[in-house]
Amino acid sequence: MEYDLDLLVIGAGVAGLATGREVALSGRCVGILEKNRRYGLETSSRNSEVMHSGIHYPPGSLKALLCVEGNRLLYDYCADSGVLHRKTGKITLAVTPEEEKRLWLLYKTGLANGVKDIKLLGAERVKKMVPCVECRSGLFTGSTGILSAHGLMDSLYGDFLESGGIAGFGEEVTGIEKAGRGYRVATAAGRHYTSRVVINCAGLFSDRISGMISMATVRTYWAKGDYFGLGRTFGINMPVYPVPGRDYLGIHLTPDVGGGLKAGPDIEYVEKSDHPYPGENRGTSYSVDERKRERFFREVRRYLPSIREEDLSPAMFGIRSRLQGPGDGPRDFLISAPAPGFINLEGIDSPGLTSCLAIGKYARNIFDVIIREKR
Repeated sequence: MEYDLDLLVIGAGVAGLATGREVALSGRCVGILEKNRRYGLETSSRNSEVMHSGIHYPPGSLKALLCVEGNRLLYDYCADSGVLHRKTGKITLAVTPEEEKRLWLLYKTGLANGVKDIKLLGAERVKKMVPCVECRSGLFTGSTGILSAHGLMDSLYGDFLESGGIAGFGEEVTGIEKAGRGYRVATAAGRHYTSRVVINCAGLFSDRISGMISMATVRTYWAKGDYFGLGRTFGINMPVYPVPGRDYLGIHLTPDVGGGLKAGPDIEYVEKSDHPYPGENRGTSYSVDERKRERFFREVRRYLPSIREEDLSPAMFGIRSRLQGPGDGPRDFLISAPAPGFINLEGIDSPGLTSCLAIGKYARNIFDVIIREKR
């Protein structure tokens, strides 16, 4: 049987673009289908835009391995491709004695994961680096940085096209069925595509895609995070994080490459929707909850005492697809081949942006194995 494509990627977020690019660079015929009008309109463009170091993830996990590798790859790629970015370093702050104990554990985790340029600092040293904050101690990670997520995706998409890749937008996948030793994929636009291998990079809707091939689906949850912009920067030129809680990293302060400063995200599990974002397709289900301003103010004031509540104004929200629900422990990325010729990426939440190039290489290795077995 002749196939239109060697690989069909479903979803044009940063993971889908990086994976499609990686395989297209090898000379394979690769297509990407995206239900929205352009790439990167959902989770990939609504986040903190931080290049994480890898201190937050259990040693040996995919998140740890791909984040540390992805951090290195991403700096090299941004420098070579002209993507706007800056290596800033990051300070994680302990405000209480209990948080100092957790900061030490975070430091040990970073060392175990191979994170470079990581140091425990006393309060006076932290003050010299970020004069506006108050803390008992801090953890500095020099490999943390910030970037333009939009600029990164523009560059990945350009590479993909230059490598012979083809993309279809406004192509929502409605069905997948076996076709010989590959797959036949139908879209709402009435088109059909055949491919030897399919990769599910559909993000928020990855569970729908995996369900189309009648395998046991993994339950995913939607976690919404709101961001508030700050009217002044307080002289902060690097991400400033509290010691993370069990379920998320805490409301942190992040400068952006344009010179602004934002606080967030928080975490709020929400019901799933067909069209969660404003301006995309047929409307929106969510918005920034302005009632959260007081809680954001209280949390940030713990380490930034000069902040005023009126400094905070609603900025944006983002929704992440997670494998852990409320009260669950942390879950790893899920990257697997649960059916012949079908590669599944689910639960690609943070640090998915940092890890994207490493994810692309990891998925390509699985693709290469599948192609060899199909000969």
